[in-house]
Amino acid sequence: MAEKRKDEILNILREKKSVRILDLSKQLKVSRETVRKDINEMEHEGLLKKTYGGAVFDEANVETDYERRKSENQEEKELIAERAFQFIEPGDTIYLDYGTSTYALAQKLVDFEDLTVVTNSIPIVDLLIRSSGIQLIILGGNVRKNEDSLFGTFGLSNANEIFVDIGFFGCAGISPNAGLTNYHMGEIEISKKMIHHSSTVILLADETKFGKSALYKTVELEDLDIIITKETKDVEEEYEFVDRNIELIRVEEGGHEDD
Repeated sequence: MAEKRKDEILNILREKKSVRILDLSKQLKVSRETVRKDINEMEHEGLLKKTYGGAVFDEANVETDYERRKSENQEEKELIAERAFQFIEPGDTIYLDYGTSTYALAQKLVDFEDLTVVTNSIPIVDLLIRSSGIQLIILGGNVRKNEDSLFGTFGLSNANEIFVDIGFFGCAGISPNAGLTNYHMGEIEISKKMIHHSSTVILLADETKFGKSALYKTVELEDLDIIITKETKDVEEEYEFVDRNIELIRVEEGGHEDD
């Protein structure tokens, strides 16, 4: 019942951009306290932004639905995933963070032999669960339905005990000033932990992520080892990454790349 109510609240927000608790209470036929609780939980999940007496649909800090994002910049994500795949060797243990860029990489791993994959992404679990050559470790936790991912203290507790050879991560934004940023507080805690538990940290980022920042900071740029992208928006920004000892790999159609 609560999830259905939240879906209705989101639908109203998408149409009106802002809502009042009093109006929602009347429309949904529940108490104001129930609506207030729903809004508090939805803000924690990164679905909206609370205001005095209501909530707003903050398009700058609310990501699009996962399935829709999978089809955005698909060709670029494919090229990035192809290059990332080249870092993985039989016997490795890798972490795949939630997101559509890491999902593109997971698609290339279905027939991989002798690989351990740790993830908090339900779509990646669904994709790899029947791959005989892959040992799959799921961090667990609370389900974030609009992203099909897992977060919370249970998953974070499991992440505390796991160390991997390579961690592959996505982001909502990356910039020299803000570092690596994303939308959901619960998920960035797991991302942050696994970044620090990865021997090599690789960011998969299409061109739309550069020079952009989302609501919550994940880590500093210095915590990254490699960034794989198709292109960046300006040369000065590229120098910032190089100055911080990050290897920047730009992939191009036809298999060419620049370092």
